[in-house]
Amino acid sequence: MQKGARRKVEKKVAIASPKKSSSPSMPPSMPQLFDWRGGPSSGGWVDSPPPLPINVDLLTHKAKQDLRRNKLGEAEQGYRKCISLSPSDGRGYLGLSKVLQRKGKMLEARGALLDGLKTGGDDNVYLLHSLGSWEEKVGHLAEAEKLYLKGTKVAPSDAASWVSLAQLRTRKLGASISVGRICFASCEVEMQAAGKNNTYLYTAWGGMEWREKGDKELARHCFKKALEFDAKCSAAWLQLGCLESELGNYEVARDCFEECLDNEPKNSRVLQAYAILESKRGSSKRKAVDLFERALKANKRDAGALQAYALYVAELGDIEGARKLMKKGTEVAKRHAPVWQAWGVLETRFGSPGKAREVFQNGIWACAQSGGGQSGGRQCARLWQAWGVLEEQEGNVEDARKFYSRALDADRRNVPAVTAWALMEERIGEGKNARMIFERGLRHFSSPPSEAKMGLWNGYEQMELMAGQIIAADAVAERAARDKLVKIYNSNPPSIPPSKSESERGTSKRRKSKEEREMMRWEKKREATWGEGEVWIGDNGEFEGRMPKREQSQSSKEQKEMTEKE
Repeated sequence: MQKGARRKVEKKVAIASPKKSSSPSMPPSMPQLFDWRGGPSSGGWVDSPPPLPINVDLLTHKAKQDLRRNKLGEAEQGYRKCISLSPSDGRGYLGLSKVLQRKGKMLEARGALLDGLKTGGDDNVYLLHSLGSWEEKVGHLAEAEKLYLKGTKVAPSDAASWVSLAQLRTRKLGASISVGRICFASCEVEMQAAGKNNTYLYTAWGGMEWREKGDKELARHCFKKALEFDAKCSAAWLQLGCLESELGNYEVARDCFEECLDNEPKNSRVLQAYAILESKRGSSKRKAVDLFERALKANKRDAGALQAYALYVAELGDIEGARKLMKKGTEVAKRHAPVWQAWGVLETRFGSPGKAREVFQNGIWACAQSGGGQSGGRQCARLWQAWGVLEEQEGNVEDARKFYSRALDADRRNVPAVTAWALMEERIGEGKNARMIFERGLRHFSSPPSEAKMGLWNGYEQMELMAGQIIAADAVAERAARDKLVKIYNSNPPSIPPSKSESERGTSKRRKSKEEREMMRWEKKREATWGEGEVWIGDNGEFEGRMPKREQSQSSKEQKEMTEKE
């Protein structure tokens, strides 16, 4: 028995021993490992054992830390190792996409996300949301909306997909704020059904109500509700502090910032907002400077902090110091359009027009999006608009028109560009062109009107008033009120009479008034799909809409019957 056992052991050792190589220069090849769970008869020969989940977690954490420290090479290597160890884990693809985007390799970043959805399944809500963000960055807004919608269907209680969908529709697709509220309310219902709470939902909701609607009380309520779920939510404390600062409640705002800094002492955004608060008060310039320095020490690559610091330094009179800070902001974040715009405006006011033109041109080259066409996309719209203002101040009307046109080509819903261009045309005596610019800008917004569209209506009316055209201003105000008809009808629906039997319906038909028919037509045309259909201005200045042929023929028949009865 002992000899037989020894022969079996020797046989196993012989199987596990290295095989001799046919080439003397090559080392002996190692055999494949034997899977004792299956055995040779069940195909138990494997190349390597499966990785432990803890190893993938540690490797992902290490790559994430490298990305935060801007060690892009090490982070990319770590995420690629995660993908090779666990191809079905979406974290590796998600992190790799972030690294490639930081390197400026946008197409490769998109490919990494698509590979993750193909390998791990297209139901990964994190990859769907990240791919939607990528499409939104490059200007493919329709594709981004589809991906966000798919994310809400895959995971109805995912707050990130609902919030991104609401912000995309209200900020970039020209939808009214009621559309955003529907998204937020739907998310709240789904989260309550799933037994979840998310502070991100309420902070984003409050930010929309505050910045786009101006409802500060509702915004404060949303921020406080977020703090009820998480008393250490830095985003809620930050936005609540900024809101109180805008209202002039400086002591309350300071308490909010201090509370947040107790939890996160190195939060650069909070330090930046705190510094801006102190600069507004003007009580302690030294304290404001110290807070800006703390913010930059916490995050040297925070372009927003560098921009705010530069503007404060320029306000103190140090133009050269502000110029250096702006330049540093464009170096650490080349695609941050607000820094380029602020630097160009600084050169416009305190420098030379030639230097300002150079800054605007370099900013457009740096911020151009791959799908933005010749004008560079939405990121460049503010730069084209600021450049147009510069040329207008220098008296170059034709160049100003060209740059305003580029701004609207990059973002057709850019309200500052529409208003600045129209007012310029009015000042030089081209009132017809000014009205045409406003009319064309209004067509790109849906009804019921958003805050941006109402801003255009108000600017249009003010232009007519400044030109002394009182009748035209009244006509614009009347059209703006008519544009609100859907909103008024939705908020105060008429009472519905009790249902009748089929015989009663056929014998007694109540004739609707002209106002009721008009409101029903607008309700039918615009409420269900806020972004579809065609709306234009007729020759008589009336707001018109296209209806399907079937409904047109039906409405014409009803009109004929009513005429015959009369």
